[in-house]
Amino acid sequence: MNQIAKVILDNEMDLILAHKQSMRLAELAGLSLGAQTTFATAVSEVSRNAIGKENAAHLTLYVSDKKEKLKYITVVLEDNRPSFSAANDEGYKYAKRLVQNISAVVSGSTNRIELSYRLPMHFIIDTALIDKWRISLNTDPNISPYEEIKRKNTQLIELAERLQEKEQQYKALTDSLPIMIFSMTNEATVTYANKWLIDYTGETIENINETKWQNILHPDDLKDAQINWSSSFSKADTIITPPSRLKHAKTGEYRWHTGVITAMKDEQGVVKSWNTYMVDIHAQKLVEETLKNNRQLKEIHAELEEKVNLLNRSNQQLEQFAYIASHDLQEPLRKISFYSDFLKEKYGKAMPEEAGLFFNNLVNATDRMKVLITDVLAYSTVRKDSFEKVSLDEIIKETLQDLEISIKEKRAEIKVELLPEIDGNSRQLKQLFENLISNSLKFSRPDVSPDISISGITDNDNVLLSFKDNGIGFEEQHIARMFDLFQRLHTRDKYSGTGIGLAICKKIIDMHNGSIMASGSTGNGATFLITLPLRQNNT
Repeated sequence: MNQIAKVILDNEMDLILAHKQSMRLAELAGLSLGAQTTFATAVSEVSRNAIGKENAAHLTLYVSDKKEKLKYITVVLEDNRPSFSAANDEGYKYAKRLVQNISAVVSGSTNRIELSYRLPMHFIIDTALIDKWRISLNTDPNISPYEEIKRKNTQLIELAERLQEKEQQYKALTDSLPIMIFSMTNEATVTYANKWLIDYTGETIENINETKWQNILHPDDLKDAQINWSSSFSKADTIITPPSRLKHAKTGEYRWHTGVITAMKDEQGVVKSWNTYMVDIHAQKLVEETLKNNRQLKEIHAELEEKVNLLNRSNQQLEQFAYIASHDLQEPLRKISFYSDFLKEKYGKAMPEEAGLFFNNLVNATDRMKVLITDVLAYSTVRKDSFEKVSLDEIIKETLQDLEISIKEKRAEIKVELLPEIDGNSRQLKQLFENLISNSLKFSRPDVSPDISISGITDNDNVLLSFKDNGIGFEEQHIARMFDLFQRLHTRDKYSGTGIGLAICKKIIDMHNGSIMASGSTGNGATFLITLPLRQNNT
């Protein structure tokens, strides 16, 4: 094994550092957030009773050698507690319920506890990676938890203020320009409109989305304009719209307008929204129709594109601030969650009843925020990636190992048939399987053990995967929207979640050029059918 870092366990602060280092090592090893938390919690539990200078306790973090076939991250605790017994130590017994690979050996005056977590089969370890991990775990600034939370909180406040300022600047800028500016989703739903568009049409954003522009566009132009907008979303990043006539609310006159539709992408190149800029070309249109001279129209387009470039830069800054704010929320929320658990365990019984209620509300709100941010970032980071030959059998085995605790708690029976090899991205496919199985476990019927069947049928150039359970099911009327973002089919008081899991599944399947369908009924379970190509053209 290769030593990565070492922690001396003299006091409670060292316990926090041990948890942080274990969490960081698991994160670097690519484990899921649930696996990271499980591993770090197990390390904290076995270390808790060993704290103290008189016990000479220390924690050493290792990673397997690159020559070893099975790869693990390992934490070894050594101390000289004279009364230690694995059978009687509560921390050891609790950790044993969290991780499978744990052992304790007493040799003379030395106690040695070893915890290991297996890494995926495809994980590659080399000298450069080991050196990088050592640097990462041994160069963190040594600051107190209070100062860390305070610093992160200050950063978040500053980011929020800067984001709000940029939003106000963008709104003031778009309202001051004599052009119609509005933003749309990939489904052509308007999410923002400047003052010029609202004043000209006399319609609110809600009315525009409800009527699909029927009260604004000329009847002869309505169908062509809607087709053009929809088709633009699958074409180039910037589209010049054909001229169309928009009704002026005060005069009732239809005036000619044209504009530009521009794609707004995130850092991974995924289109998040579309900005449309429309300008009045009524006079130029009349000249064009009579003199067939479009020179003035081209000049307006050139001026418009200059303004589009300026607005694009402002919009990109807003997206960057939004992504950074969401991404940086993870670490302070993780710390808040850990310290909340620590405070509850240590001082929970001493709290007044009302304070305990408030504290539990804080913990629950933090957990929901953490899950939401994690899911949103998980959705935003799913992107087209390189493919390689992967074994779906291996991926499902690793997934079931990660979900082992939840499966045991639910007393679930999972039957898996032999699955083939396909061209794909193993990390994304594992996330797909984990989301589907977790859903079946979560939405099981009360007092009925989950029964989950996973099978695969090869048909020509595709594999048809089936995930079937005996859970609570769903109403078929919800099928059309169940794969959209933030679509929850059940109330939060009964079933937790953010409504992003199935949207991530669909996005991963789309990235693999596949498709997904669902069927089911209330009280009779659910079935998800996934079609994936056996071979990808760009492998």
